[in-house]
Amino acid sequence: MFNYRQTILLFSLFFLSACVSYKELEQDKSLLVKQRLEGVKYTDKSSLESIIRKKPNRTFLGTEMRIPLYAYQRGYKYYVKNYSKDSIKLVDATEYWETLISAREKELTKQIKINRDSLNYLYTQDLYDSYEDIHELEKQSIKDSVKGIRKLRKLKSKSISKTDKLTERVEKGNWLMKSAGEPPSYFDQDESENNARSIERALVQRGFLNASVTLEFDTLKNSTYPFIRETYTVDEKRQWLINKIAYDVKDKAVYNQILTFNKKSYLKVKGKYSEIKLQQERARINKLLRDNGYFDFNSSYIKYEVDTNHQHGKLDIKIIIDSPADKEAHTKYYVKDIYVETDPNDKSEADTTNYESITYVEHKKKYKEKILNGKLALKETTPFNESLTNDTRFFLSQMDAFKFVNIEYVKQGSDSLNALIYTSSFNKYQYAFETGLNVSRSLPGPFASVSLKTRNIFKGAESLEFRGRFSLEAQASVAETTNDIYNGTEYGLSAILKIPRPLIPFSSKLNDLYYYRTAKTNIIGDVAYVSRPEYTRLNLKGEFGYEWRNRKDDLFELSLADLNVINTPFLSNPFRIRLQQLAEQGNTLHYSFDNSFVSSMHLGVSRMRGEYITSSSKSSYIKVYGEIGGNALDLVNQWTGSEPGSIYGLRYYKFYKLYYDLRRVVPIGEKKKHFFASRIHMGIAKSYGEVDALPYEKYFFSGGGNSNRAWRPRRLGPGSYTPPQNENGTFDYSYEQPGDIIIELNAEWRYKITRLFQWAFFIDATNVWLIEEDKTRPGGNFEFSRFWKEFGIGAGFGARMDFSFLLVRLDIGTKIYDPARKEGDRFVAGYNFFGKGTTEFNIGIGYPF
Repeated sequence: MFNYRQTILLFSLFFLSACVSYKELEQDKSLLVKQRLEGVKYTDKSSLESIIRKKPNRTFLGTEMRIPLYAYQRGYKYYVKNYSKDSIKLVDATEYWETLISAREKELTKQIKINRDSLNYLYTQDLYDSYEDIHELEKQSIKDSVKGIRKLRKLKSKSISKTDKLTERVEKGNWLMKSAGEPPSYFDQDESENNARSIERALVQRGFLNASVTLEFDTLKNSTYPFIRETYTVDEKRQWLINKIAYDVKDKAVYNQILTFNKKSYLKVKGKYSEIKLQQERARINKLLRDNGYFDFNSSYIKYEVDTNHQHGKLDIKIIIDSPADKEAHTKYYVKDIYVETDPNDKSEADTTNYESITYVEHKKKYKEKILNGKLALKETTPFNESLTNDTRFFLSQMDAFKFVNIEYVKQGSDSLNALIYTSSFNKYQYAFETGLNVSRSLPGPFASVSLKTRNIFKGAESLEFRGRFSLEAQASVAETTNDIYNGTEYGLSAILKIPRPLIPFSSKLNDLYYYRTAKTNIIGDVAYVSRPEYTRLNLKGEFGYEWRNRKDDLFELSLADLNVINTPFLSNPFRIRLQQLAEQGNTLHYSFDNSFVSSMHLGVSRMRGEYITSSSKSSYIKVYGEIGGNALDLVNQWTGSEPGSIYGLRYYKFYKLYYDLRRVVPIGEKKKHFFASRIHMGIAKSYGEVDALPYEKYFFSGGGNSNRAWRPRRLGPGSYTPPQNENGTFDYSYEQPGDIIIELNAEWRYKITRLFQWAFFIDATNVWLIEEDKTRPGGNFEFSRFWKEFGIGAGFGARMDFSFLLVRLDIGTKIYDPARKEGDRFVAGYNFFGKGTTEFNIGIGYPF
């Protein structure tokens, strides 16, 4: 536990460690400490800022602490101190490995020569008598050569790994300089003036032909070193407009094609002019013509003439489409024949078949021609189409059967093309093993998973994958009435069959749809066994559904049947008694441990734009999800004559669930250093059957490392419900708090200190509510008149380590506004910061949202 003195001491040491030594900087230069771009009204400011390559040295939260510069200076001291020693080490290591490799090469050459001389001698003898000796020596000679080459390659690889680190340290510096540090950013007037001219050119390209940029800089005198503040002032003036658009196209067929689709042009009369629009229009015309048969056409045939002489602020554009050098018109090509060859590098005997006029050449690995045919967007006798060519490549690639797909065209005659499609198959069997640690709020425990995938099991590019998993996790009791820690174990086995087409009856008319060709059928079977001191639990799951994508790469997931049979064969007596007590108070936790049957259907649509997973640029993620369960089981209940709400003694649920999840990451100021991330998550779930409860996993929960980081996982809410209090006055968060409605609002400012380290400051406002009033949890129901006063608000900061392949996150959140308290006493900011129940520490993998 930290006290105030320890906290002050910790921060004092941190501040002192960040003091930059300005005496170590070059005394004939000045340090660039501030940089501003002003006057930008109409242009994207961040795009202009990116033109300025030299940036000021970064500071901590706007203070004068330049921690990266300090780290660089400390690293540079070590670098200078160890430079001679590292250089000598590098020379010695290089000489050692070169000598060793040279000696091994000589040994290998000598051994090859000995074997060759011996063979030459045997070849001069009677071949009948020396045949066996020759055969053995030839085999031994090959073994010696292969073995020697492998050893030599391994030795060279080892030498590279040993010397590369030394070379990088000598040439580029140590870790403090490269990763944590940042070299001094010295002001260079010539470079800054070039930046001003570059910004001006960028504005001209965007249509501000009369724009100007001026550079101003002044010196901020420091007691030890001069600082420079530079300001780029932009005067965009007015963006020029397009007055007239004309065409100069000698090929009438091409001209008619362009006019037919002219409404989609990026250039509009009276529209704003920019060179970017000229480039977009060139790309559009090029794509238009290549999608309509013009195989030889490319963007170099498209030229522009821009005339600014007629009227100030307006210009005329002439679009010129040149004809080929050797003829007056461009040739329109048609697809004649289509050939598909799988695994062309396979030397085994090939089988050639024809299916619906398409020729298939297959070697050892066989695929059903009907399945492959369904992925071909290309058609014979139709004009060449580049977009359909790309679609065909994509449809075949996403089948999880081929490593790569290559499509080539060969001219036949004056206006015909043969399409040659080559595919290379994945290995039939794929094995994977993964192990690691589960990070929980208590102690980490090991987990392991193994999977075996076999492909093309029914000759239709299907894949069948078996997955086994095991985990051992140190965690607290479900009821958490004590602080005891114990091991919980989980075993699981699943089988996943993926079929690269939708299993839909009478679907032949859908075969030409983009959605149909990207669709897959997923059939999943899973069994999971959980063992804990309070209970053992067995879950049998079966699922049948589809997934597909549209042209915008949005993902659609439809499950027609998600069936779960849950059996709890063992409950300890103390835990059984506790569940009964909760049931008497209106808590529905006991339903989760009844033997039950959960059946549902769901549809989810998700869209990702930009690099959302890495959060390294402007990006967004949105998902809309709807689920309904239990309706069809009423018919089964009637057929079986079971009690209402059950089938053969298994409880079933009727419910619906809807939620919406929107996440965004937006760069702030200088790209790739400051980011603002936000999330809006809203949902509702309701039961409407004989059982007035949801399956436990269908409830919403708030609190935890991916929700509200100032509350323990699943412990916030519902509404303004006040949990029981412990003897020391704190709230008893022993039990999870499920809800029917959820609203989560999260915001986070992320700051990349270095490539490895990041800071984050966040605020979370979340809660769950009940649809109907619950007397055992007063204040938990949702009401429009007061729900806005019942958000649990937490704030805090976090540290992250980004290893590219893995991001480790530590967040510290403290309660700011606690809806569980009485109105007027809910602001708890700053109260007992490190006290029990006020501040939470969260360790996680990946970003929280």
